[in-house]
Amino acid sequence: MTQPQYINTSEQLVEFCKRIETLQWLAIDTEFQREKTYRSILALIQIATTDLVAIIDPLACDIKPLLEVLSNKNILKVFHAARQDQEIFYDLLSEPLSPVFDTQIAAPLLGHPKQAGYARLVDDILGVQLSKAHSRTDWLRRPLSDEQITYAADDVIYLAKLYPLLEKKLTQKGRLNWLAPAFSDLCKTSLYTNPPELAWKRIRAAKRLKGASLCVLQKLSAWREELAQSKNIPRGWLIKDDILVEIAKMKPTSTQTMSLIRGVSDKFIEKFGPAVIKIINAALEQEPASQEKQKKSKKANENQEAIADLLMAQVRLKAAINGVNPTSLTSRKELLHLIQGERDIELLKDWRNDMIGKELVATLNGHNSFNVCAGELIIK
Repeated sequence: MTQPQYINTSEQLVEFCKRIETLQWLAIDTEFQREKTYRSILALIQIATTDLVAIIDPLACDIKPLLEVLSNKNILKVFHAARQDQEIFYDLLSEPLSPVFDTQIAAPLLGHPKQAGYARLVDDILGVQLSKAHSRTDWLRRPLSDEQITYAADDVIYLAKLYPLLEKKLTQKGRLNWLAPAFSDLCKTSLYTNPPELAWKRIRAAKRLKGASLCVLQKLSAWREELAQSKNIPRGWLIKDDILVEIAKMKPTSTQTMSLIRGVSDKFIEKFGPAVIKIINAALEQEPASQEKQKKSKKANENQEAIADLLMAQVRLKAAINGVNPTSLTSRKELLHLIQGERDIELLKDWRNDMIGKELVATLNGHNSFNVCAGELIIK
């Protein structure tokens, strides 16, 4: 692979786009910051193929030509842990890139740990140990040092080496199509939108509220989300989740009573107090949006826990035989749901059903026997 090309002029970028616009796939990574804003500030775009790598400075050049190339659905976009990168492209294009391949999602189907970091996979598969020296660097500061550029380039140089290896092995084992649903989900616009009316669902304590308190939280969360989006500031800068929950519980109807709530500052009341009280009063006359009813897990008894141990042994054996990571097949929690009679679970819906799901159900129905022979577990 050639030395990284640092692109910081629009002319350079146009020439680079001509070189990549007909390629079949591109390895992509981004560097960004979000500490002081609602939306991520894009600082760098790194792109590599088998024989070239470029570090593109979006602060110095017009990236529209590049976005046009990346929007081409005939080009596969390769990421590691694509979610945050896709969020950035959604903000730029109003839709995520498509189609995609995510090495973090793909690797467990070949026996690697679930949600393994990029550096871990590069080490495990390529035998290369990456530097972590600039993992906390400020990518918005200029000029970038040679070390920073090298560090950024490594994030796609080895990604471009990982992808062909993973793709080849997955194809050989007939598993590439198993990944299609997960990769398709990464390209859904709904994954990256943040509608204000649904902001309350991200607050963990919301599930403990009911009635008027829940309605107040829903309306205040929507107000905060809309304001954070319009001002492009972190929602927590306006008011933090725990304080918002306390307001919802107390339901103050005046700024004076709201000032008695711990954590509500005088500055907040001065700036937003009247608006918040107006929202609360309106919410008290409405019904809350319904919460999705979550299935309550039954507490497993000792017998069910023992059966889970047996099924987990079956899972581990099947995973070893097929060279996949057992955590990519199922979890103990999901096995307990299966044991307790649930059948509307992910394990029984996709490729995992064919590999292990049907066999686990057969075991629960008494159709499999377990024996130990010469130190090996035998399932018939």
